Amino acid sequence: MRALRLLTAVALAASCSGDSVKDADPIDDSAHLVDDTATPPALSVDVLVIGAGPAGLAAAWEAQEAGASVVVLEMDERSGGGGWYARQMFAAGTGAQAEAGIVDSPAQALAEWASFTDGGDPTDPWVIAMVEGSAGILDWLVDSFGAEVGPLVFDVGAGSVPRVHPVTIDGEAPVAGLVTATEAAVWTEHRADALVSEDGRVVGAQFTDLRTGEEGWIEAGATVVATGGFARDLDRVLADRPGLDGATVVFEHHPNAVGGGHPLLEALGVPFQNAGSFGVYVHAVEDWREPGEALWPRNLFATMIVDLEGQRVADEQAVQGFKLVESLLEAPEKRLLALYPAALFEPMRLAVPAYNWAEAGQEEEIDALELIDEGLAWRFADAADAAAHFGVDPDALTASVQRYDDLARQGTDDDFGKPGFLMVPFGADPIYVIELVAGAAKAFGGAALDEQARVLGVDGTPVPGLYAAGEVAGMLGTEAVGQGFSGSLTAVFLTGRVAGREAAAAR
Repeated sequence: MRALRLLTAVALAASCSGDSVKDADPIDDSAHLVDDTATPPALSVDVLVIGAGPAGLAAAWEAQEAGASVVVLEMDERSGGGGWYARQMFAAGTGAQAEAGIVDSPAQALAEWASFTDGGDPTDPWVIAMVEGSAGILDWLVDSFGAEVGPLVFDVGAGSVPRVHPVTIDGEAPVAGLVTATEAAVWTEHRADALVSEDGRVVGAQFTDLRTGEEGWIEAGATVVATGGFARDLDRVLADRPGLDGATVVFEHHPNAVGGGHPLLEALGVPFQNAGSFGVYVHAVEDWREPGEALWPRNLFATMIVDLEGQRVADEQAVQGFKLVESLLEAPEKRLLALYPAALFEPMRLAVPAYNWAEAGQEEEIDALELIDEGLAWRFADAADAAAHFGVDPDALTASVQRYDDLARQGTDDDFGKPGFLMVPFGADPIYVIELVAGAAKAFGGAALDEQARVLGVDGTPVPGLYAAGEVAGMLGTEAVGQGFSGSLTAVFLTGRVAGREAAAAR
C-alpha cells in the first residue's frame, strides 16, 4: 500500500489564468498523506502540465511531438491564458532585422545584456540559450504555425537596436497556434489543487473539476508547472518589492495572473530566486471606472517627466522598461508627473488594455480630454500654474521646463540623452499634466531551474519528477535576468519547450 504525500495548495493554478483576485479561494499550504488505494488516479499520463498559457502549451506541444501522452490542467474556460495578449518577442540576429537594415547579432545582444537588464549575467547558460536561440524560436513559430513577424520595435528594455519583434498568427497572438495544436490535451475549467509526491518524487497532481466539483488526481511520469506570474497578487508583489508600499499600484497583466503555481511549489519547500526583481512599469494612469486597472497614455516618449521637486528624472523612453520605477520610488511622496505639450495631449487617445476591453466589452480607447473631467489630468496656463496646483516650487518647475525647451530647440538632450526628434518644446502653449502610477507587470524571479528545466530544491538539486517554465520560474529560471527585459515572451516559449522536451524524455 503506497503512501502518497499530497502537498496541498488550494490555489489558482492556471497559466496567467484562473479566478480573478476578487474570487480567489484562500490558499492552504498544509501537507496531507493520502492512500492511493482509496483514491486511484483518474488517469495516468507521461507528462502532466499545469497551466495552459504560452509556457504550458509550448511544453505540451514539445512533449506531444516526442510521442508522450499529455494532459494540461487549465482552470480558465479557454486555453491560452495571458498569451492571448502577448505578441512582443525579444530576438537578435534575425532575418527581420536584416531585412530592415538593422545590424545585430546574439553576440552584440549578450554584450549589452548586463546594461539593459540592470545587472543580468550574460554568461548564464539560460541567457545564452535564449539570446543565441531567439531567432530560431521565431523560425519555429513561423514554420510550425504560420506566424508572421511585423515591423520591429525599438525598446530600451531590449538594448541599443530594435530587437522586439511583434509576432502574430492570423492576426492573433502567437499562442493561437499552440492552442489549436494542443486542444485535445487541455482540460479547461480544471484547477490543480496540489502536487502529489511519493518517496520525494512528484508523481502528479490533485485537481478539481470547476464545473462539477468532482475531485481526483492524475498520475504522471513528469509534471510541469507553468502557471504564470503573480502580478495581481498585490501582497506577493509588495513582498517582493516592499518599496512600492505607499505608492499607487495598478495591475498590468491578464486578470488571472494570481500566482497559482507559487503555493504549489512552496508546499514542496522550493525556494525562489531573484527576489526583488518583479517588473514594474511606470507608464499608466489609473482607470477611474475600474480602480486598480490601468489606462495607457500615448506619446509619453515626448513628454517631460518630473518629480514633486520640479526636477526632470529620466530619458522618457524609460517608460518602456522597468528602470523608471526606481525614479518613482526615490521621488518625494513616490509620485511622478508627465507634462505634455498641448499639441500632443489634446488629440491623444489612451489605450485600454486588451485583457479588459476584450473580456469586459469596454471601448478600446478613451479620449484624453475625458481625463480632465475625471480629475486625472489637468490643463495649466504655464509651469508656474502647474506647480501651484501640485505644491511644487514654481521657480524649480519653470526652470526645468525652460531647460527642456532649450534642449528641444537645439535638438540634443544633454541631460539624459533622449533623441532630439522626441523632444517637443512647450513654448507659450498650455501645459497638460497627468500623474503616472506604478504598474505591476511581470515576474522576473521564481523557481530556479537547471538547464533541463528541472525545478531545484532547497539543497540546489533537482526535485525528481518536477519541471517548471515561464513566469513561475521568473522567465528563465535564473537570477541572470537581472531586473528584467522587454520581449520576455521569447523566454517563456524557450523554457516551456525545454521543459516539455525534457519531461517527455524522462518518462
